[in-house]
Amino acid sequence: MYLVSNSTYPLSSAKEIAAAFVKAAAEPLPPYIKRTHTLTTAGDLGIRVLGIYEVEDDKVSQAIKDLTKYFVQYYEMEGFSYTLEPMLTAQEAIPLLGL
Repeated sequence: MYLVSNSTYPLSSAKEIAAAFVKAAAEPLPPYIKRTHTLTTAGDLGIRVLGIYEVEDDKVSQAIKDLTKYFVQYYEMEGFSYTLEPMLTAQEAIPLLGL
């Protein structure tokens, strides 16, 4: 299973948040969470970052807690917001349809 974070923040906070990210990224994630991609884009409304994490199925609940704890460091940074949602691959989802 995957957990996908979607973070947004204004351009005015970019340097502060990028510095915090570089510092946090140096710390290893728990072994049951694998960061597969960090993707970013910028536009008139600010910066958007997608984080894609592969998680062992039996550790999803703990991984949500761990990643939420990770995002706490950004809470007081001006304009920062994020969502974290579980996502299935097509191979995981299709059998749920009974196919």
